[in-house]
Amino acid sequence: MSAVSTRAVVLRGHDYGDSSRILRFYTEAFGVLSVVAHGVRGKSGKGAGVVASFTSGELTAYVRPHRDLHTMKDFAATRARVGLARDTLRFAGASVAAELVLSHAEQEAHEGLFHALEHALDELDAADVTNVPGVVLAGLWTLVEALGFAPQVELCVQCGNPLGPADVGRFDVVAGGVRCPSCADTSTGPRMGPVARLQLAEMLAGAAPAALTHARQHFGLVSDFISYHVVPKPLKSIPFLSSLLPVDVQAVP
Repeated sequence: MSAVSTRAVVLRGHDYGDSSRILRFYTEAFGVLSVVAHGVRGKSGKGAGVVASFTSGELTAYVRPHRDLHTMKDFAATRARVGLARDTLRFAGASVAAELVLSHAEQEAHEGLFHALEHALDELDAADVTNVPGVVLAGLWTLVEALGFAPQVELCVQCGNPLGPADVGRFDVVAGGVRCPSCADTSTGPRMGPVARLQLAEMLAGAAPAALTHARQHFGLVSDFISYHVVPKPLKSIPFLSSLLPVDVQAVP
């Protein structure tokens, strides 16, 4: 059996035996790929020391069709993203992105999702610490969009009319977007004013808002949306990340 190579990102790993690890990659050519990396915890193991979480590189592996676990031949790291491991909030944000991809993606190529994941991790690695919550949210929403589940924020999901710049509507998680004031009531969902709607639109476009407000509410919204439309249950890593948010990013202007 010949080996194949693909660009890949390490999303998760755990020790296996005395010197090996089982690693879960998201790859450009195969989607989610689980491999056993023999000897990487030993001094002579190929790829030793470069298989930390969220590292990107070129994965070479023996991939067998219809198998859940494959064998790694080599992994040549190209971007280590060491900044993610030095900051708890940053690492927690990357973990949320990884959990989302691993919870929904399959063993098939999805080029758009691969590039969205790499971009989200790069932006998070380089972000100023005060902007981390917004960068995490922008990354999550772009991953959701790459998976085909983006919410509707410019037009009312009920009547289809454009929302005005001063309209205060409500976010209908089940319908997948914002309802205008005429179509919304208190049972529809959380209140969403023009500032929150603009911030959500910015994050869907991949940009972190310059001055993010109500960070916890935004994380609650993306968590509810993902658990209804993308994966069958809430992401476990979001509550932990929310608990790390500094007070200043939760302040109401």
